[in-house]
Amino acid sequence: MNDIPTRPAKRGVWLLAVGVAMIVVVGAGFLFYKPDQESSRSTVSEAHVHEFCGHCHAFPPPETFPRSAWRHEVEQGYGFFELYAPPLHPPPIEAVVKYFQDRAPRKLPPAEIERATNPLPVRFDPITFPGPPDLDIPIISNVNLVHLYDDRRLDVLATDMAHGLVMVLQPYAAKPTWKVLARLKDPDHPDEEGHPAHTQVVDLDGDGIKDILVADLGSFTPTDDRVGRVVWLRGERDGTFTPFTLLKGVGRVADVEAADFRGVGKLDLVVGVFGLQKEGEIRYMENQSPDRDHPKFESRILDDRHGTIHVPVCDLHGDGRKDFVALISQEHETVVAFLNDGKGNFHKETIYTAPHPAYGSSGIEVVDLNGDGLLDVLYTNGDVLDKPYLLKPYHSVQWLENPGKGQFPWVHHPLTPMYGVHRAVAADLCGDGRMDIAAVCFLPEIGFANRAELKPDAFIVLQQTAPGRFARHALETASCDHVTCAAGDIFGTGRMDVVVGNFGPGKDAPPITI
Repeated sequence: MNDIPTRPAKRGVWLLAVGVAMIVVVGAGFLFYKPDQESSRSTVSEAHVHEFCGHCHAFPPPETFPRSAWRHEVEQGYGFFELYAPPLHPPPIEAVVKYFQDRAPRKLPPAEIERATNPLPVRFDPITFPGPPDLDIPIISNVNLVHLYDDRRLDVLATDMAHGLVMVLQPYAAKPTWKVLARLKDPDHPDEEGHPAHTQVVDLDGDGIKDILVADLGSFTPTDDRVGRVVWLRGERDGTFTPFTLLKGVGRVADVEAADFRGVGKLDLVVGVFGLQKEGEIRYMENQSPDRDHPKFESRILDDRHGTIHVPVCDLHGDGRKDFVALISQEHETVVAFLNDGKGNFHKETIYTAPHPAYGSSGIEVVDLNGDGLLDVLYTNGDVLDKPYLLKPYHSVQWLENPGKGQFPWVHHPLTPMYGVHRAVAADLCGDGRMDIAAVCFLPEIGFANRAELKPDAFIVLQQTAPGRFARHALETASCDHVTCAAGDIFGTGRMDVVVGNFGPGKDAPPITI
């Protein structure tokens, strides 16, 4: 996560992203649409199926699911048709089920994985630290490497989505222990925990003390209720943090990023409101605070699509203006650049759109992957928690290469398939001046009981052996309990380390592994 918000709008099991949990919900398409006997015997033209099933999103190719899954998919699609009521005449449901079943494979083929023939030139040895005393099963939704206490050394900032915790670890300390900085609470129900999905360390009020911005989903389970929040943990001189709610009354918030988008010396906010099926948008919050003690933001919607996971801030054109890139998941499955005119007005350009609505987008990072001076996007699609639980061969780590000269869309490079991949980050892990990639996956045992037998890769490194060419190394298999990771020189050795968050691996498990 961040790393991960939920992706429920298309199917019946919902993935709570950015910090992800699995909630089984009845796929209720058949509750909205009941075919009569005449409809059941009808046939349908290919054009009619394409028109109906591709009206609101890209057409789902039959080969994206096995034959046995298509009745559920079609029934749920008809349920959403009843919910949203687009101006269409639906073909007979049984004919549509038959159309997809006749063209679908009996089962999905295995992913074609090419592994490195030479060993990784560096070694990674795992280090763990016990969690806080009252954290029995960690549900780590996001890890960040930040300078919270020391501008020369990195701290590990983590969020636990189930327990509402924002906590920090100083791994360089003589006896590293987790310190809980905040325990988020539902402002309307003080006995209930918050559900943080992402953090960013900033000095929001300009007082020289570091603060923490928190994206709070507001609900552990998927909902269209407006329970999401943006929380400002204002840093105090004594090292404590005071919570202020900057935004509420919106859908579940998956990400928030701060930047001076107008060049006026104040930090504005861009907010990824994931929501669910109806709620959800991308918001821009302009900082109009008169002073430190009276935060005031004017909010407006930049994009009304639900499903936003990440909104990393960057300068895409090198013009000194802060832009941002958004990953919009659900049925949209698209990566969009929001280009700033320098005054907080944004122009949208599509970087990439996935080929079908079941692609399973899970995360992005903006980084110059090939060292040409242009920012690219490292992109993952790995949501596997929609019922029936499937290992999908099209889930993968991908590189969206910036062609420069303001061209859109960007050049798409599939790098390697990876079941359940939820997060990938780039860093020079091998110390040769080229950016490598660390990626982690989430295949929870409750949905993938045979993972110990199958031994899917849980943590991999893609070594960049030449510009744009990568060799795959598996560092962990089977224990696929990760939705977030980060990379940096944690111990000041000049070598890059990788921090992996643990999401529900079992009782008394450590929150992270370095």
